[in-house]
Amino acid sequence: MRYPVSGTATREVPPNTSAGATAITTLLSITSGRVFWCRGVSMKSTSTSGDIEIYDATAQTTATTQAIRLLFSSATAVAGNVEPRVLNFDAPGIKFSNSYVIAKLTASGSIGIGGMAIWGFEE
Repeated sequence: MRYPVSGTATREVPPNTSAGATAITTLLSITSGRVFWCRGVSMKSTSTSGDIEIYDATAQTTATTQAIRLLFSSATAVAGNVEPRVLNFDAPGIKFSNSYVIAKLTASGSIGIGGMAIWGFEE
């Protein structure tokens, strides 16, 4: 059975701040015994364009045990335009099966609280 779920960044998605440091933000906690199929991601523009990484992680505080990593570029705000960037994935989506779906921004900018969201379904 499929259960629609979504998540949003409840804190800022910060940049990877220094060598060896990994600053991450939880987007979604996967229900124990289920898998999450990601159907889409949205994010606000950042002050600097750069890469965003989304991990399927077993621990909320590290990205070293990821099973999958999505890498895509954030959009830079141009002349005050802060339209969100939206990525939709074809059915069934991208499968995440560990405990958390977490995000990390590799650019020098940041994405504010609530500025990144993920949606799909669990089964």
